[in-house]
Amino acid sequence: MNWQERCAARRRALAESIPAAWRLPPSPTSKSSETDSVMRHEAITQILSPTEVKISETATPLILDRLKTGQWTSEAVVTAFCKRAAIAHQLLNCAAEILFDEALADARRLDDHYKWTGKPIGPLHGLPISIKDMFDIAGHFNTAGIAARLDEVVSKDGLIVRLLREAGAIPFIITNVSQACLLVETTNNIYGTTLNPWNRALSPGGSSGGESALVAFRGSPLGMGTDGGGSLRLPAAWTGVYTLKPSSARMPGGHRGIGYSDSNQSCNGPFANDIPSLRLFCEAILGSDNNQTQPWLIDSNMVPIPWNPNIKPPTRLRLGMLYDDGIIHRTPPVQRCLVEAAGLLRNAGHEVVDLTSPEWAEMHRRGASIIFRIYTEEGGLHLREELERSGEPLVPRVCTGWSEAPSTPTEIWANHRERNKLRDEYRAAMREIGLDAVISAPLPHPAPPHGQYITSASVAIYNLLDYACCVVPFGRVDTEKDVAGPEWYAQEAYEPIPDFPYDRYDAEMKELYKGPYVFENAPLALQVATLPYQEEMCLGISEIIDNVLHAE
Repeated sequence: MNWQERCAARRRALAESIPAAWRLPPSPTSKSSETDSVMRHEAITQILSPTEVKISETATPLILDRLKTGQWTSEAVVTAFCKRAAIAHQLLNCAAEILFDEALADARRLDDHYKWTGKPIGPLHGLPISIKDMFDIAGHFNTAGIAARLDEVVSKDGLIVRLLREAGAIPFIITNVSQACLLVETTNNIYGTTLNPWNRALSPGGSSGGESALVAFRGSPLGMGTDGGGSLRLPAAWTGVYTLKPSSARMPGGHRGIGYSDSNQSCNGPFANDIPSLRLFCEAILGSDNNQTQPWLIDSNMVPIPWNPNIKPPTRLRLGMLYDDGIIHRTPPVQRCLVEAAGLLRNAGHEVVDLTSPEWAEMHRRGASIIFRIYTEEGGLHLREELERSGEPLVPRVCTGWSEAPSTPTEIWANHRERNKLRDEYRAAMREIGLDAVISAPLPHPAPPHGQYITSASVAIYNLLDYACCVVPFGRVDTEKDVAGPEWYAQEAYEPIPDFPYDRYDAEMKELYKGPYVFENAPLALQVATLPYQEEMCLGISEIIDNVLHAE
């Protein structure tokens, strides 16, 4: 078979793996327009029982409590999420592979264990978990959105998947990604494009957009993705869910992308609908006083730092608010989100420092330039080889580096020197004014129409700096409040970052933002950044911020 036939066969197999009783009519959304939210789609209450709806909409920590006390069985919980995930895929095209039968068998095994011992397997006992199509799961594909990898079935679990199973979690679905996981939207030649549950005309982000769409739809209580340039944070921000981007090497490995570079290391992290769930994921993987996992004894790339639940943030925070990074002018809804958040935090007694001095924008522009050079330093040779194996074409805007010759060792070393210098400068700037964290927008615009995102520079700098980052959802686009006045369009455009043809810049931003109606229902969010390896502190600070923003 050629690549087209192989991909078509895979899509048919995926569709047929949904149980007949859970399938939607051929046009499941005929009663709603493309831009309507499907978050409360009628199929949810038609296919799930009232108890299953309740399970799927219960906070993950409470689900785990009920599993550990025997109030709910793992089979019941897994069934509820399998049903909701099946609906999600049919509405949003978010799955790459369905593991329902395998997951239900695992659930029954865990239920039997609990029945005979009265004890859970681990901290995530019986909890279904969704996993990005970039991780090794025994007996399944790991395509990373590349057609040639449909010829390969993984023989054993990667380390992080193994640790999740040992903690009691049950992988039940593999989610869609961008081609080669090198695009901040989610589309590839195998499975097609994933849609945003808040407005299916909009992107859910990428490359982990299958995860973010599924978690937002409540089709998974906990998900796992990766982030080498925003692939956790942009999808979370665009679908209104929470995520943590750890520093490099804090989490164990087990994912397989395109090549590898020490210049900028990708990291693994969780998606969830609340911050306590992110914390549960981290503690299950990294261990604590009561759960000694010690994965760094197996993965030599890890830093040996167990999770420390005793690290707490100060009760009164000093936060830097970055309204403008000097790369792209923020759109009205994004700027409103930042301004309103700053006001609420000040009213709650926290100190908010407006980072308006030119040095902050200069550091962010310089950081974008460095990280963009790093992204293309290999010249895309590995990706070219992967695509040539099947003959599949390149998806538009995938970051290949083909326009550039591979960087020389001298050029790579120069990038490293600039990167390290900027890391020192940014840390010194935070220390000088005593900041606990920097708050910014993950992107200058909300979730855009498919294929029309502008740039990932606002998140990519924190990959370069290797900071721990959390995304906190806060509100949605308002079609009345977020109309851009003539003064917004009259702003002088910032100069583009040179030598990176995959992104767009300020002039294109003004063309995209025709009005808030383009982004109808789109979630808004904040990005909270702390120093490297301060994941516990990052979550603690983000939880304080989240409680302020969502106080009743």
